[in-house]
Amino acid sequence: MRTDAGVELVSNVCRHRQAVMLKGRGNLGDNRSGSAGGNIVCPLHRWTYSGGRGGKAGGLLGAPHFEHDPCLDLKNYPLRSWNGLLFEDNGRDIEADLANMGPRAALNFEGMVLDHVELHECNYNWKTFIEVYLEDYHVVPFHPGLGGFVTCDDLRWEFKPEYSVQTVGAANLLGKAGSPVYQRWQQQLMQYRNGAAPEHGAIWLTYYPHIMVEWYPHVLTVSTLHPVSVDKTLNMVEFYYPEEIAAFEREFVEAQQAAYMETCIEDDEIGERMDAGRKALLLRGDNEVGPYQSPMEDGMQHFHEWYRSRMRTE
Repeated sequence: MRTDAGVELVSNVCRHRQAVMLKGRGNLGDNRSGSAGGNIVCPLHRWTYSGGRGGKAGGLLGAPHFEHDPCLDLKNYPLRSWNGLLFEDNGRDIEADLANMGPRAALNFEGMVLDHVELHECNYNWKTFIEVYLEDYHVVPFHPGLGGFVTCDDLRWEFKPEYSVQTVGAANLLGKAGSPVYQRWQQQLMQYRNGAAPEHGAIWLTYYPHIMVEWYPHVLTVSTLHPVSVDKTLNMVEFYYPEEIAAFEREFVEAQQAAYMETCIEDDEIGERMDAGRKALLLRGDNEVGPYQSPMEDGMQHFHEWYRSRMRTE
């Protein structure tokens, strides 16, 4: 919540019967289910908590029909910040984990606004998702749109203990795109840039184990994986743009998101094929591993090394 003290992370679970109170996005000043008069109001029994305007955020203000104040405030959780992003402080030192990152300036969220959150269900394991994400070997043969937008000829990797970053160049974006969806995106991008080529095609950061921060020209995205089961993963994709683009360049925004999701759907097929093949081997009692192509699969190898080290220590 945005309060007088800034941005605070406050529990959204009522202390009375543990019900979720607020849903979606909104303003506590709106009188709707879960809020009224700038405060949080549980829809079940009307327990009311402070919205942080003039008092402690989450403090219990009222519990109808209780003779004595139950003194049950909502829990507040500490936050950490990095480059304009906020993370719950779960013990990991994000600033230390991501220290001295080469393309840090490009991944700065200051001045960017959230435009859309896409909840995308993947029918394969979260680890498979990361493996696909961390190899560029498939970009040209499997992604006609993305493969015509970026070039992996000048792929650069940066590896540190808790992350990897891959930077790829931009193809000739004034030429013909690899798919109709990407043609629209390239046209919108180059029109906005008056024909000037961008400095990169993309920058892809993977903060292990499950957070990806991506740079595209005038766009930042954050993808967070939420494992649901062994063969289902929820990918929450957040799209951020400079304020003027989000407000006035809707064709740009829509074209970019459509191109992004086209690539996402193509990646789904790769992940599903990999999981199906591994399951078939498991049922047969077999196990197979293939070689890493360098440099295009260096990121996958780095992730496997990180994963094995964590499995040994935890």
